[in-house]
Amino acid sequence: MNRANRMLEALAEWLALAGGLVVVVLMVMVSVDALGRKTLGALPGALEFSEALMIPAVFLPLMFVQMKREHVFVSVATLGLPLRAQTLLDGLAAVIGAMIFGLLTWLALMKAVDAFGVREYRVAVIAVPIWPFRWIIPLGTALLVFQLVLTAIHEFSRGFGAAEPAPEGGDALLPPG
Repeated sequence: MNRANRMLEALAEWLALAGGLVVVVLMVMVSVDALGRKTLGALPGALEFSEALMIPAVFLPLMFVQMKREHVFVSVATLGLPLRAQTLLDGLAAVIGAMIFGLLTWLALMKAVDAFGVREYRVAVIAVPIWPFRWIIPLGTALLVFQLVLTAIHEFSRGFGAAEPAPEGGDALLPPG
């Protein structure tokens, strides 16, 4: 299990790093476009590419953020509950999240297949292909679903006493085996 944890963590870190790199590319592209508009001329397709690049910036790091438990949590209602109840509710929330993002994965996959079939692109000063970016959405959400399932298993293991409680904000990879 330990090797699987390391591999999953490495995958999640690389995807998060790729998402961060996309943000840097976006910053440079938008800056060049803004400066260009004031001097030499706008960067062709900058708006369309920036819209498309938002997809990997958002969807690639999802697994990493869930793995590190950095998504937004509202714990006001559960703060006074016993640790076991909190853990079971966290597991239930992970199951519900996995179901919702599983549906989103399926819908995004169908949209990606359609976009690939017609080679979807955005008409601008230059043609900007959109279809490759459509595949990133189901990839990111599928990996999030996988991590949510692992989170649910871990939380239910903790809630039913099969695992040691993780420290606040601790990682949730695979349950101990």
